Amino acid sequence: MNIFKKSILTFALLAFGYTGLRAQSENSEVGLKGGANFSNFYSNEVDDQDLRIGIQGGLFFKAAITDFLAIQPEILYTQKGSTIKYDNFLTGNAEFTSKLNYVELPIMGVLNITDNLNIHAGPYFAYLVNVNIDNKAENSAFDFAEDLNEDDFNRLDYGVGVGVGFEFEVLRFGARYNYGMAEVGKEQSFSLDGSEVTSDQFKDLKNSTFSLYIGLSL
Repeated sequence: MNIFKKSILTFALLAFGYTGLRAQSENSEVGLKGGANFSNFYSNEVDDQDLRIGIQGGLFFKAAITDFLAIQPEILYTQKGSTIKYDNFLTGNAEFTSKLNYVELPIMGVLNITDNLNIHAGPYFAYLVNVNIDNKAENSAFDFAEDLNEDDFNRLDYGVGVGVGFEFEVLRFGARYNYGMAEVGKEQSFSLDGSEVTSDQFKDLKNSTFSLYIGLSL
């Protein structure tokens, strides 16, 4: 078990334990959440891109500090990625679709504006679990992107999130934007006519994700 997976397990145990200690507070809760992601990449080198629509789902733990302030760690499975269009002298016009799936740990500070409305913000950390790539290049003889896999992407992603939530008796609704700060891709190496060639076409891409979610307090 690597360090990141150990950290996830430790974090989950601590979150459950802390939530249990705060269980007597009416503002502390544990629950399920899920929803839709609308994701893409941002980069100065990308000419055009389309959103990838994915899903997210997992657990949240809202531990009250005061009636107005809480900390809310979460453990989520979340789908990100994008379809980007690019053009270079090797591939010609091409369309590259990436589906990146993560286990994500947001740690949100929550400010309760009213009993039903809150704003939240904080960092997130994510671990890439699998990748699905589809590349359509004008020059089909040069289509290295189809051979990309998890090893060609950085496993760790991190960034900041900010959102708004609406809370009622049992149901929760909300929206959040995650701004990634880690490069998604690595430099790729491949052979072309017997020569070793490198490309950083996807190296500077970073995740950008808007999500809508619904939660259920248990």
